Formats: sequence, C-alpha cells, structure tokens
Amino acid sequence: MTKEDNKYNDIENLLPRFCEGMTTEEESLLVEEWIKEDEANLKIIDQTHALYLAADTLHVMQSVNTEKALKKVKGKVNRKKISGWEWTQRVAAVMSIPLLIGILLMYMSKDEHKEIAQMLEIKTNPGMTTSVVLPDSTVVHLNSESSLRYPSSFNGDSRSVELVGEAFFDVTKDVNKRFIISTLHHSQIEVYGTSFNVEAYAKDNQVSATLVNGKIGFLFEDKAGITKKINLSPNHKLVYTPTTGEANVYETSCESEIAWKEGKIVFNNTSMKDILHMLGKRYNVEFVVKNKNLKEYAFTGSFTTQRLERILEFFKISSKINWRYLDSKEITDEKQRIEIY
Repeated sequence: MTKEDNKYNDIENLLPRFCEGMTTEEESLLVEEWIKEDEANLKIIDQTHALYLAADTLHVMQSVNTEKALKKVKGKVNRKKISGWEWTQRVAAVMSIPLLIGILLMYMSKDEHKEIAQMLEIKTNPGMTTSVVLPDSTVVHLNSESSLRYPSSFNGDSRSVELVGEAFFDVTKDVNKRFIISTLHHSQIEVYGTSFNVEAYAKDNQVSATLVNGKIGFLFEDKAGITKKINLSPNHKLVYTPTTGEANVYETSCESEIAWKEGKIVFNNTSMKDILHMLGKRYNVEFVVKNKNLKEYAFTGSFTTQRLERILEFFKISSKINWRYLDSKEITDEKQRIEIY
C-alpha cells in the first residue's frame, strides 16, 4: 500500500469525527490539507455534514459542532479520483439507517444538476405505433410490439437507452454526449446527432440499422466474441446476425425501412420474406408459408390505409400467390394466422 493510499484511509476514518468537531489539532490539520488538494473534497465535506444534520436523533444533535467544523472548510481545490458520493457511502456505512435516509432526501433536493435519474419505459401494443420525446429533446418513434427504456435525465458523459423492437430515432446533436442504444442482441449504436432506424426484436435473429442522415457507429461481437465497430454513412443499412457474428452493409433509399412511422408500407423490390415480416408487424398477424420458393419473390409498390386483405389480393393478382385465414385450435392465440401458398 502506498503512502497516498494510507493517507486517504486516514481521511476516510477521520471525516465523521472531523464533522463532529472531535478531531485533535494534528488530525484537523491533516483533514484541512486534504480539503485544499481537491475542489471536490469541499462537496464531500458538505455531504458528510448533511448526514449528521439530516438525523433527528438526540445523539447527533448534542455531539455535532457544525459551526466549528464548517469554519475549517476553506480554499479552492481540484477534482480527485474518489467521487463525493463514494465518500458519502463510506461514511454512511458506519452510521444508522435514519441518517442514511436523511442524506438521501437531502442529497436529491440539494444538488439538482446531479439528481438521481429514474428509469422510465414506454411500450407499444401489437399493431400500434407511438412516439416519445426524451429528456434531451430527442424524438423516438416506436413501432408495433416495441419497448424503450430511458432515464428521466441524462447525467454523465453519455445518453444511454435500451431498445427491444423497432424504433426511428431523431437524435438531438450533442458533441459532448454520445447517444448509445443497447439491444438484447449484445449490439450497440453510438451517435452524436442524426436520424436512423433500428430493428431489434427479441424473437428475430437479426439486428438492422438504417441511416437516413448523419453518422452512426454500430458495435457488435464477431464469431470469436471480439467487439468490432462499423461506421455507417447515409442511405446505408447494416444487418447483423448475432448467431454468426456477421454484419453486412447495403445501399438503400431508406424509404421502405422508415415508411412505417408515417403509417405507410413501401415495397422497393422487396423480397416476399421481408414483406411478410413488415405486414406481420403492421397488422399483428402470423404468416405460414407453404411454398418456400415464394419467399424469393420481390415486389414494388406502396400502401397507406389499405386493409391487409387488399394488399394480399394485390399479390394474388400480380403473381398468383394465394392466401387464406387459418382457424386456430388454441383459443389463447393472440395473432391471426394466414397461410400463403
């Protein structure tokens, strides 16, 4: 253990007695020297005092010499490696539960710019979409059966959210705070301010990111478990397959990928496999494909308020693709099943 480590261990033990005015002259000088070394130490002293002031116990009221201790806190200093909150936790460890409760309440009300953020979550029902404005004014559109978890305020040097499902992000620019999206598939997207679409449903074996404008970095694990990063430029789509660790990038007009947030369905030489995936999300149905060759078909067209039956009739007329509703034997089935043959 270094001399500096011993010093900080001594300070940690002295702080409670210093705040009570019970340290010797030599010990007090040691604490005062420590205060002058770091500006953050002033806040540590304030928080430690708050522990005692928040307590409504006779012992603390009689023993704390607040005026004497506060007079010892002087001078301007710099930031240290041990945070104020960590010091407060250490001091609180030797005190009673009422004291800890008191400081928690005082800490949240006293230091507004470092308030403790609460995690919030917004979800969409099957076949529905919604939008939410985040604390930094970022706008997020959520597609069907999706959820987004985010803090009530973005503290620290990053803005982190968690996505399950599909969402379109219009991120407020902040070069000092990168925006990070995490998914269940061990992938992340980093951005400072841009517009893009992300699809990462738990039941799917792929994650895709489509960049409309700006620049994003897609972080993922390859087959060997090594983290890699691919930077996307506008009008490109990245598709990541977690099971294989492969990530491929394609050019795209972005129209098909983001039309859903405007209530539209756009096919641009889109494969039947992707079409059925899009229709399944939009209309909350499950497709059963009898002829696997049909998945290789591709179509171009756009739809807005048309019913699902009309869209399926379009496929039937143009390519002789038949469809029919299937009766479910399970009364608890949430989705209507449609057979494509």
